[in-house]
Amino acid sequence: MSTDLRLEGVVRAIGRGGDAVVETDRGVVLVPGALPGERVEILVTQRKRGARRGRLLGVLETASGRVAPPCPEASRCGGCPLMIAAPALQREIKLGFLREACRDLPGADTTLARWVPSPLGSGYRRRARLAWDRGRFGYRRLHTRRVVDIESCMILAPPLAAAWTEARLHLGGALRGEGQIQLELASPGHVVVGLSTRDAQPPAVFESCAELARSGPVVGVALRAGEEVAPARWGETELTLRSGAETMVLPAGGFSQANDAVNEALIETVVKLAEPRGASVLELHCGAGNFTVPLAAEAPSRLVAVEQDRAAVEACRANLARRKLGARVTAGDANDPPRGSYDVVVLDPPRQGARTLFEKSGLLPGPKRVVYVSCDTATLGRDLELVTRSGYRIDHMIAFDMFPQTAHLESVVRLVRS
Repeated sequence: MSTDLRLEGVVRAIGRGGDAVVETDRGVVLVPGALPGERVEILVTQRKRGARRGRLLGVLETASGRVAPPCPEASRCGGCPLMIAAPALQREIKLGFLREACRDLPGADTTLARWVPSPLGSGYRRRARLAWDRGRFGYRRLHTRRVVDIESCMILAPPLAAAWTEARLHLGGALRGEGQIQLELASPGHVVVGLSTRDAQPPAVFESCAELARSGPVVGVALRAGEEVAPARWGETELTLRSGAETMVLPAGGFSQANDAVNEALIETVVKLAEPRGASVLELHCGAGNFTVPLAAEAPSRLVAVEQDRAAVEACRANLARRKLGARVTAGDANDPPRGSYDVVVLDPPRQGARTLFEKSGLLPGPKRVVYVSCDTATLGRDLELVTRSGYRIDHMIAFDMFPQTAHLESVVRLVRS
């Protein structure tokens, strides 16, 4: 199909990336800004890797769940593609992702997909990744590397929003080239700013970082520039995370969930489904201990946790030691876990999923329960098929709205031996 072609079509669904899947008489086109059931006019703009993409020209028939986005930048930055949908419609779209991932798998047809909402629809993000590119500061536009200049973002937690204002003020005229900006809540009300770039930076940037580390909510700044092996640091860059009733220490730049309130519900659910008391538990991709600490409290000395990132391993061990909890925390490949007999496996892999684990490790069959925490329903569906081939069936499916207004979904599926 040639580009710059005007077409009409009907939105069949929303894809996992947030684009509308538009059916036209010339085939399917992916278009941001439309909702299921709407009839739209579009302009086809490109064909890349077999996918036709387009731009929304107008909505001819509007979905009942469409709302005016509260953010004036919603159509420009592309970070919140579902902000045009009412909460009930967002819920159905995201539950659809989870149902599709589990469709036709053993147990799925008799298991109700549950929904855990976020208490906040805005101001919820405790961590965010932004960017700069030759004077523009903001988010990268959907499907491109172009940075859209954004002065404020309503989904950032208030301390992060204030820190973003300070970062723009102190660094806007100083940073050279392009790079990434990470904002992370270090502790209540306090923010750490992380900067990374391949471009060497002038002395003025280092002076500006020192000033930023003393400004308002920002308590620490880390800058990795050019060929530097270790980042330059100013102020306090240690992070803490509210994990259930506990406070966890994290390495700077380490992974943490973005929504504290939903993370608390996630932890409670994972521990409940794992049923760790009296069981031998293997936890994979444990990070700094988001699930490890509560699991260890229920299964003392019978928990083996694996994580590849050594800084996260040290943080996890420290978080356990502070509470005098026993667990074996190992630095290694989660796809090749320590041999042993386990009653329960809990895993929280990155977006790539755990295909190698299920295909090559010999872990399954064996454990009575597998609790799979996923941030990508595409790889989740692929992996669940592998697990069910080993004699397991689904008995719980829960969707967590970790990222309201976006198409991202956190989910938990439990599988039990048939």
